[in-house]
Amino acid sequence: MVTIKQAKLNDLKGMEGRENALGGPCFSLSALEMFMKAPDFAVLVGGGSGAVLYHEGKGGKSRTMLLVGQASPDLLRAVEASALKAGTVKVTAEIDPASPALEAFERAGFRRGGEVANYFGKGRPAVFIEKDI
Repeated sequence: MVTIKQAKLNDLKGMEGRENALGGPCFSLSALEMFMKAPDFAVLVGGGSGAVLYHEGKGGKSRTMLLVGQASPDLLRAVEASALKAGTVKVTAEIDPASPALEAFERAGFRRGGEVANYFGKGRPAVFIEKDI
């Protein structure tokens, strides 16, 4: 079992510029620091992996924006726990169909909600996934 925690400033250096396993852009250190300090975001780290979530607010959804490293069961449980703490009722993500992260999210109980054409750029679709919590 890997311990997942809220990121501190030193943790962000391990996430800076790393490939986004969801298929989207990577984030700079300054962007990660901004997310870490913003009340509607959560930056989680542990075991060489990390995630950035945007919480829409009570009754809304939490959107997974960045995933670096592996989509481990521990990290995905921490994503859900963060969303519950924020009062949201659903966790979502847009994932490249070729990403290994898609299988990990599905194993964790996320379901496919459809495909979004050209989400990551021309000819680069995303699979929209979601999980009610």
